[in-house]
Amino acid sequence: MHFSMEKKGQALIVAIQGELDLHTSPEFKTEISKAFAAHLDLKYLIFNVKEMTFIDSSGLGVILGRYRDLQDREGRLYFVQANPQIKRVLEFSGLRKISIFADSTQEVLEQV
Repeated sequence: MHFSMEKKGQALIVAIQGELDLHTSPEFKTEISKAFAAHLDLKYLIFNVKEMTFIDSSGLGVILGRYRDLQDREGRLYFVQANPQIKRVLEFSGLRKISIFADSTQEVLEQV
């Protein structure tokens, strides 16, 4: 897995490539937690999952943990460009109820 992060205003945009699983989740969690600690103004977390190929329960757990961080900041969680397979996993895991799915990062940035 490879990921990149970019802060724009109160949003953290995280682009994920590859698999978010048991082996890659710890580093991913650590890096996002560092970003939250360094930027106390973050209220929006945007996951660009266009190039994500797989996510398992440990990856979902990391995302849910960051959602809890967002709740403390009265923020929102977004997923952009989810392919049908990844979108189905995210929806079946219940993330549809607590997040917003969008077609592009720009669309989300214009809303927030």
